[in-house]
Amino acid sequence: MEIADIQCALKKARTSQAEIARQCRVSKVTVGYVVAGITTSRRIATAISTATGLSLDTLWPGKYPADADGLGDAA
Repeated sequence: MEIADIQCALKKARTSQAEIARQCRVSKVTVGYVVAGITTSRRIATAISTATGLSLDTLWPGKYPADADGLGDAA
């Protein structure tokens, strides 16, 4: 999805990047970077996915493959 599509999905879900940042205890900039695909964070992406009801693969095709080792990333 495009950045604007993800932002729109968050708005439709009555939440925001700022709310995701508060939930994940990270900066709004970090959430913005994940939304834009500049950086990856499975934890933040999962929070966005949960909030919007859209899968990780729908939001970021191919960026977050199934987590085979169960470890995810550190962010």
